[in-house]
Amino acid sequence: MDANIAVVVIFIAMAVVSWIPYLGWVAWAVPIVFFMMEKSSRFVKFYAVQALGIGVVRAALAILFQIIVWIMTPRNIYSAIGFLSGGWGAWVVVGTISTIIGIIITIIVLYVLIKAYGYKYIELPFIGPIAVKKSDLTSGNK
Repeated sequence: MDANIAVVVIFIAMAVVSWIPYLGWVAWAVPIVFFMMEKSSRFVKFYAVQALGIGVVRAALAILFQIIVWIMTPRNIYSAIGFLSGGWGAWVVVGTISTIIGIIITIIVLYVLIKAYGYKYIELPFIGPIAVKKSDLTSGNK
């Protein structure tokens, strides 16, 4: 498989899995599989590490927002009545913010995917330098 096609498969598989409720929390496992299987392509390893970073950030944010929603969910009839009389606003705000963040991450993934398909290296802030180090280190170029 060509390196650019392997990278496209990594990102598409991760993006699809990340939108499945609860299973999306482990979408970061897809790039790990590709990173471990790849023996020679620095390009694939670089993008696998970046995809892993994106997946971990997305999973952490998804879990955080799920915890916030869980905390806000009424536990008994009295809190449910209070919630129905005005608590929906906070729930809607948290859900909207979570969805917007998910869409932004998906747009970033699509941008990186398109650039990677053309064999271009795109270093994302914070994650990119780590990906460069890991892809160099594992390919034997120290």
